[in-house]
Amino acid sequence: MHQRATKSETEQGHHEDRQPLDVWGENVGNNVLSFQFATPSTQEFRGNFESANFLSASVFAMSAGDHAAERTLEHVRNDPDEYLIVTFQIAGVLTLTQDDRRITVPPGQFGLYLSSRPVLLECYGNYESRSVRIPLDRFTAGLIEAEDFGARAFDASSGMAPPVLGFLTGLFATDSSLATSTRAHVANHLVSMVEAMLADAHLPDREITRSASGKLLEECVSHIEEHLSDSRLNPQMVADAAHISTRYLQQIFRQSGMTCANYIRFRRIDRVRSDLANPEFALDPIEKLLQRWGVQNPSHFGQVFRRIEGCTPTEFRKRALGRKRII
Repeated sequence: MHQRATKSETEQGHHEDRQPLDVWGENVGNNVLSFQFATPSTQEFRGNFESANFLSASVFAMSAGDHAAERTLEHVRNDPDEYLIVTFQIAGVLTLTQDDRRITVPPGQFGLYLSSRPVLLECYGNYESRSVRIPLDRFTAGLIEAEDFGARAFDASSGMAPPVLGFLTGLFATDSSLATSTRAHVANHLVSMVEAMLADAHLPDREITRSASGKLLEECVSHIEEHLSDSRLNPQMVADAAHISTRYLQQIFRQSGMTCANYIRFRRIDRVRSDLANPEFALDPIEKLLQRWGVQNPSHFGQVFRRIEGCTPTEFRKRALGRKRII
């Protein structure tokens, strides 16, 4: 998704006054996703919007009059990043349409949709919700299948749903002066809670099975683990090792909730993160650690690392190793 200009990473947005559709819609577009809005009466529309940003995870509270929000194919093309949006219905009714599925989310349920596919949201009856937006590549590989995200609804009164709703609601009251590293920890905790909630919901009422494609996915993941230090490792090499096409490789990786390339990146970040926190490597140059795990572009890797962890690899190592002086 393109960089939003209205808020810094550590700034929370809160709008006390009820806003007309154009102002409210701009806040939604700047902080959640781009939509085109329609309402029975633009002049009568009023809405409230509140947000809190925690690096890779963002939470939102909305209330609004009757309206429809459509995310078109053009919006998707202009916002290439992939997010999962989980929305808890507090009041009113949400009708959600995505991937030829149309569901109704009444109060007491939570719904799911993806940013990477067109979607239509129709909101009626003094609509009010609490939502969280998380990049798809933050979810653990193999936990749930991305193809099962679009237009789903679940009971929010049982399992992990009540703690997740309580936690993200409480985040709106957090001090906007929270350190970046603290906000990263909050994001990691929120992602873990949402993961547990979705796993508990059994999307879509089935466990991950050891099907033929599931076994093939395991073989591909195993190959990645064995060759992670090879800077040449890419999806084509993984597909060749499994004797399948890259197209089929991407199909089976949908089970992991991310692309093959994103999985390779995710695992390298995880290995580098572990090495940075290991006193045994405290005196090794960071570039050496990156090379150890096949990182070809340290500058780009540093940018991705900072987006996920909220700090540079150097800052992460200093924090992880305490106040020890790293030479």
